Amino acid sequence: MLVWSGVGFFIAVLISLAYVFCKWLIDTLWLDGYFAAHLWPTGATFILSAILCAVFVFVLRQEKLLDYLAKTTQSQPMMAPEKTHKFFFIPVLYWPIILFLSGAGICIYDLTK
Repeated sequence: MLVWSGVGFFIAVLISLAYVFCKWLIDTLWLDGYFAAHLWPTGATFILSAILCAVFVFVLRQEKLLDYLAKTTQSQPMMAPEKTHKFFFIPVLYWPIILFLSGAGICIYDLTK
C-alpha cells in the first residue's frame, strides 16, 4: 500500500535533480569548476527547481490522477494535497514561488555586481 503522507520530500528530490543537472551542464559547457566559481549558476538551479516543483504541484492538483492512484493503491484519496503536504513546515504549493524568487535574486545579484 502506498502512503501519501510525505510527498513534501519530493521537493528536496527535485531540487537535488536540478542541482545535478545544472552542475553537469554548466561545467560541461564552460570550464570545469565554473559552477562553483560563480553565483548565477546557483540561481539558475533554483529557477529550474522552481519549474520542476511547479509541475509537481500541478500534478498534485489533478483530481482524476489522484483518484486513480487512490483506487490502484486501495488508499484514501488526498484532499488538497498541495496545501496539506509540507516541506520544512511550508506547504508544497509555495515552494515554486520561494525557489523562483530566491533564484532570480541570486542571478540579479551576481550579474549586476
